[in-house]
Amino acid sequence: MSRVLLLHSSGPQGPGEGTAPLADRLREELGSEYEIDFPIMPGLDDPHYVSWSERLGEILAEIDEPIVVVGHSLGASVFLKYLAEGRPAEQVSGIVLLATPYWGESDWEAEWALPGGWPDATTELPPTHLFHSNDDEVITFSQLELYRERLPNATFHPLEGRGHLYDRGDLIEVLETIREVTPG
Repeated sequence: MSRVLLLHSSGPQGPGEGTAPLADRLREELGSEYEIDFPIMPGLDDPHYVSWSERLGEILAEIDEPIVVVGHSLGASVFLKYLAEGRPAEQVSGIVLLATPYWGESDWEAEWALPGGWPDATTELPPTHLFHSNDDEVITFSQLELYRERLPNATFHPLEGRGHLYDRGDLIEVLETIREVTPG
């Protein structure tokens, strides 16, 4: 069985809330060949990078098999910053990011921003894919272009009509990419 670690958005994650419906869809559409881990991060209504990255480190330390990390919204940007800090994630065979916010370095956004100069010429990432829907009502579509400049070795997937929560339309491209970066 292949494993996916799904890192959620900010806000409530109960049934029908936040990224939870996406987790349910991934479980259903990827089927029994995949185990979807959907850990709830601390401080849903008042998230902070330090507590999320510490929890992420604990989660990854418990996993000793290859995994695909799927990040949605805040969870996607937290995972990138976690990697940018040089934290261990050797078991990650692929990265699939959905609706990833691109944080600035001023004011409150600085807590979430990637460090300057990352990635550099020596940075090696597993296959990295960024998806963003043109009708995302929370994270503007233009943020995908900012990542295109920042992560030139990633693969970019502009989508139409999926919304921020990926609760509209199909997930075909996302599912195919998860399968593609799954080892074995």
